[in-house]
Amino acid sequence: MALTNPLPEEATQLFKDIEQHFPTSTSGEERWYILAISAIAGGGHPGFAKELYLYLISKPQYQTPDQRQALMRRLREALVKLVSVVGVPKPLEAVFSMGDVEREDDKDYSFSREHWQSGEANRQRGRDWLAQIYRHNDNKTAEMMAAHKDLRWLSVEITYGLYLSDHTILDGIDTELVVLSGIMIQNLSRETGWHLRGTRRIGVSYDDVELIQQCIEKVATFCGLQLTRVPRVKDIEHEVDEKA
Repeated sequence: MALTNPLPEEATQLFKDIEQHFPTSTSGEERWYILAISAIAGGGHPGFAKELYLYLISKPQYQTPDQRQALMRRLREALVKLVSVVGVPKPLEAVFSMGDVEREDDKDYSFSREHWQSGEANRQRGRDWLAQIYRHNDNKTAEMMAAHKDLRWLSVEITYGLYLSDHTILDGIDTELVVLSGIMIQNLSRETGWHLRGTRRIGVSYDDVELIQQCIEKVATFCGLQLTRVPRVKDIEHEVDEKA
């Protein structure tokens, strides 16, 4: 049942449920909260990032300022990457909500993109990551944007070059969790299929991708959203290893 005005304790229970349901066999440990913060913010309830943060810092592995700062770097980087698929306001509100309950000695003042520069190195990094996610299918997406070159430039230079190919804090699987969650929660059919396929292509198993989708659906239900247009991993599986 969709919750039209969910309570903080209901959000905390959602996060516990996702933690228990999230697969770890090929996706790895301690990634569930990357999905959770991306989906809850993208799904229109970024204020509940606070409940996620409070739940996480109650755990024994996050009891020192250094541990909490490292955690915040990962949460913040997920929200930075999420900007590329949902825009600025929701990730910003999620950051503000966590800041409301963050202790001063837990705050992390690092600046991950302080020395970022546009240019060929950035474009190549973007292309390289695009190639891992899309492989030969990128030729088709490039053709679709042939009459919309500003959007192709944005994809290579900014979406992938600036945001998604930077794996200094979040690795490739973390990054695809952000993108898949942020896109699927918007009920976007075509792009969800691309990133179900992309998640498979970077090594997450068929069964794990299905469980990841179920976790995103749990967030959608919590947010009062219906994901009626999105495919499942079984619908795109034949594309994962296909050749050009």
